[in-house]
Amino acid sequence: MDNELIIPEQLKDNPFASRFSQHYAQGELKTPSFPDVALKMRKAIQQDCDMAELVKIVNMDPVISAKLIQVVNSPFYMPMVPITNCLNAINRLGRKTTRDLVITFSLKNLIKSQKPVIRKLIQQTWFQGIKVSSIAHTLAKLTKKVDPDEALLGGLLHNIGALPILTFADSLPEDAYQPDDVELCIREIQGQIGSLILEQWEFPANLQSIPLQSSDWYSSTSEKINLNDIVILAKYHYYLSSPGSVELPKIDELPAYRKLGDEPLTPEMSLQILQDAKQQVAETMGFFS
Repeated sequence: MDNELIIPEQLKDNPFASRFSQHYAQGELKTPSFPDVALKMRKAIQQDCDMAELVKIVNMDPVISAKLIQVVNSPFYMPMVPITNCLNAINRLGRKTTRDLVITFSLKNLIKSQKPVIRKLIQQTWFQGIKVSSIAHTLAKLTKKVDPDEALLGGLLHNIGALPILTFADSLPEDAYQPDDVELCIREIQGQIGSLILEQWEFPANLQSIPLQSSDWYSSTSEKINLNDIVILAKYHYYLSSPGSVELPKIDELPAYRKLGDEPLTPEMSLQILQDAKQQVAETMGFFS
């Protein structure tokens, strides 16, 4: 790997992090391949292929096809008449949203394990990605400053860097590490790995930066609220719903939060609105179950 991995101080005495760092330095890191159906969809849209070709690509994966139809019939899009096929679903969603949703749905099976400890960590990582992406989608709709579907994708990608760390752990004997050490390693360095993966996958710069920037509560890349701010706020609210798992700063210290002052979602209203939006978050999560 050309990019040097920066190991923070709190991982200096973590034996799993030391082994992973050595593995990385030797160029042996295994990063997941971009899902085939998502790659085909992205290329087809870049080449401005006709609708029949897009439908053909989506239908390659019956699960993704069914999920798209489920989404398009949800309260998010509220079609006048129920949609029952991919052609009408893509027409209703539009090409960009279809592309983002296909990518999002295709991420679920990037890593599997037969080891109970690793399976549990994979499930935790996936659940966090789903919950953060759901909250990000809700926040984007409320603030009307970020595309909600891009926020959904950004939220799901924010912890994609956990996957190579879990793949490495899965390659070791189960007595070679403590689960807590793996979790701490994920929390501290997944941002660097995630940005590297998204660069390899040729995602736009604003999405490439999400894993790294969202790892820093005080990150701020623009004066006005942007995609990274939405993901940071979503991640913060995810941890608020998991008391004690991570030490959080005060919310009004976050640059992302302070940018909400002149938006429909004011700092005072934030927690209440997210509470009121629980049903929407639950519906979004249902698409990825």
